[in-house]
Amino acid sequence: MKKRFARFSAMLVAVLSAMWGGGCVTPPPVPAPEIQTLRVGFSPNYPPICMESEGEPRGLEADFAAALAKELGCGVEIVQMGFEELIPALLDGRVDILMSGLTVTPARAYKIRFCKPYLNNPLVAVTRKGWARSYASASQILSVNASVGVLRHTYGETFVRQHCPRARVVPITDYDAVPQDLEHNRYSIYVDDLAAVLDLSAKHPGVLEVIPYPLQQQDIAWAIHPGNAALLSAANAALDKWKANGKLDEMLDQWLPDRFR
Repeated sequence: MKKRFARFSAMLVAVLSAMWGGGCVTPPPVPAPEIQTLRVGFSPNYPPICMESEGEPRGLEADFAAALAKELGCGVEIVQMGFEELIPALLDGRVDILMSGLTVTPARAYKIRFCKPYLNNPLVAVTRKGWARSYASASQILSVNASVGVLRHTYGETFVRQHCPRARVVPITDYDAVPQDLEHNRYSIYVDDLAAVLDLSAKHPGVLEVIPYPLQQQDIAWAIHPGNAALLSAANAALDKWKANGKLDEMLDQWLPDRFR
C-alpha cells in the first residue's frame, strides 16, 4: 500500500505540518483529573480511525482511548453511538470526551473544546482509475460542472455545497459503495478526507485513483466539554508526551501508514 500512494506525497503540499513546533523539550507530567472511568464517545463509521469488529470498537481512536485512560490512571468505557449523537452526548454529560475522528470546524468549536490536533487530514477527491489526469488542479475540481459524491452529514458534504457551486451534489450513506458508484457513473468524483480515501483505495486496489490536489487542509482532534478544563489539560499533556517520546507517530503508523508527513 505504501508503494501505491508514495507518489502522492510529493504532490500534496504542506499536508501534515508540525503540530506543536520543533525542539526536544521534555513535556511536563500528565495531570490526573479526578475521574474513575473515562467515558469515550465513539462512532464506528470511519475506518481505520474508528470502526467496529465483532461488536467491539477498533481503530486508531480506540487505541488512543485505552492509552489515554492508562495515562490518567483510570478505567475506560467506549460508548458507541451514531455520529450525530456525539456532540449532544458530550454536552449533556453522557460521555467525557469524543474520540471519533472529529474534524475541527468553527461551528463545532463554538460548542465544544477541541484538544490539540493529532493529524492533518486534507479533503481530496477520488475518481475511477485513469481519470485523475482530467483534473489538473484543485481549482479545476472546485469549478467542476459534474456530479460529485459526498458522504451525507459530513464536512465533505458541507464543503462541496459551499465551494463547488456548479457541482451536482450526490449525498450517499454507504461509504463502501463509492467504487461501484463511480464505475456506474452515479457521480464523476467523490470528495472525502485523505484517510477515508486511502482506506477505500486499499480495499479496492487498481479501481480508484486519488486526484493529488488537496482541496482544504483540516485537522482532526478529540473534543471535551467546555467546562472540563482539567480533562482538556490532561489530554493535551498526554499528546505532548506522546509526540515527544514517539508514541504518537507509532500509533498513527499502525493505522495510517500512508499518511503524509
